[in-house]
Amino acid sequence: MPLQKMIGAAFFAAIISVLSQFFIPIGTVPHTLQVFAVTLAGVVLGPVYGAVSVIVWILLGIFGVPVFTMGQAGVGVLFTPLGGFIVGFIFQGWICGYCSLRQQSWLKAASIGVFSVLVVYSIGMLGFMAACQWILQKPVTLWQAVLVCVIPFIPFDLIKMGLGIAAGRRISAALQKAGIDLR
Repeated sequence: MPLQKMIGAAFFAAIISVLSQFFIPIGTVPHTLQVFAVTLAGVVLGPVYGAVSVIVWILLGIFGVPVFTMGQAGVGVLFTPLGGFIVGFIFQGWICGYCSLRQQSWLKAASIGVFSVLVVYSIGMLGFMAACQWILQKPVTLWQAVLVCVIPFIPFDLIKMGLGIAAGRRISAALQKAGIDLR
């Protein structure tokens, strides 16, 4: 793994950690800037290192560094109703990174970004339902999970994803102009 790419992955793990602390506690699943941060990491770093930056962030949290939303840490966070979303961000980083490999139209990039958010929602809802069923002993239906975990977040996450793609493309262009390619 080239040093430049390792530093890029570590830098974006730090960005994800910091932006995870900006949240609005609404309901069971808070609004955060994680979608923006993970999209940005994927677009700037590419699929492999975009996903690696998310994995580094998760490992930091597992080992006790308070990097998850609301300063949470520890492996137990992955078994809460939010755990599926945390795992889903790995896939979002990879998918958004794939989007950055080819110079694609804004519409195609946005479509890939929307798909990445849908993947996070899907994995997050499964984790939410599993945690409610087996840990909290309060089963929820798929429709209830959609109402709690998806519907309230769609407009905000689409905006954050769009901003992440736009900022990531600008950052990538500036880095390439400077002779630095982190993908």
